[in-house]
Amino acid sequence: STQSTWGYSRKVLDTLDTPEEKIQERYEKLLYIPVTTNRGSCGPLNTNLYKYLDEIRTPKMTILSIGKKGLDALPKLFPGQFLRSILNDMKQAMSFQYAAYVVDHMKIIEWDRAQILFTRYHQASVQKLASFNIPKYSEWRQKVEDEAAADSTGSVAEGLVQNTLMLTALGEQSDEVIEDFYDFHVALTVLNAVSENELSEYAARILAVENQLANITMLMHQAEYTYNKTRKELITAELLEIIGSMTAITSGSKKGLKKATFW
Repeated sequence: STQSTWGYSRKVLDTLDTPEEKIQERYEKLLYIPVTTNRGSCGPLNTNLYKYLDEIRTPKMTILSIGKKGLDALPKLFPGQFLRSILNDMKQAMSFQYAAYVVDHMKIIEWDRAQILFTRYHQASVQKLASFNIPKYSEWRQKVEDEAAADSTGSVAEGLVQNTLMLTALGEQSDEVIEDFYDFHVALTVLNAVSENELSEYAARILAVENQLANITMLMHQAEYTYNKTRKELITAELLEIIGSMTAITSGSKKGLKKATFW
């Protein structure tokens, strides 16, 4: 599954969590890839992405969004940073081919660090904003080479690629194969993000629809109560008016108002 592959890709790409403020100080060109939904009724999924991007807004930012809602909102919210949006009609399941297509778009943009923003599914009622940090290929390659050199002295840095067999295998391959290896894991990371976001979208939509149905039911009950209350008030007013009129008509009679006469 895509979830099980992420643990391996994380080790390969060395996407360690770093405060975004330090990232913005370190790099000059930052690529942000928010994964948005294609349809509405998804609660705050897209809004949380927009808020996060607004909090970290910087002239160094370039936005390559995924999803129709991103295309609708981001050009208006970030006119200077928005570049383009990649759409998916959601008629087919997320696939590695689609993730590779996104990676191809990433490669034609110049960036020093890319961050994929998406909504991770925790449970039916809980979806939280998450991110994957992708290092630039040249930086990643340099780290792999440094680790290979450090491994020969027995001092591999903690948290980086620590698989000696993998380092040896990469060392025997051409530059093109190593870059394909990097692109493969970036594509797996993208696939994990879009799959998680799709699952969160469905869960959020189900919850939103349930809330809408609950609101509709409540409004129906309120409308029915208001209707019955108004109807009773009108009937009571009409009866009081009729009784008052009949009482006035028969007020001079000694027999008074009788039931038979009233009806």
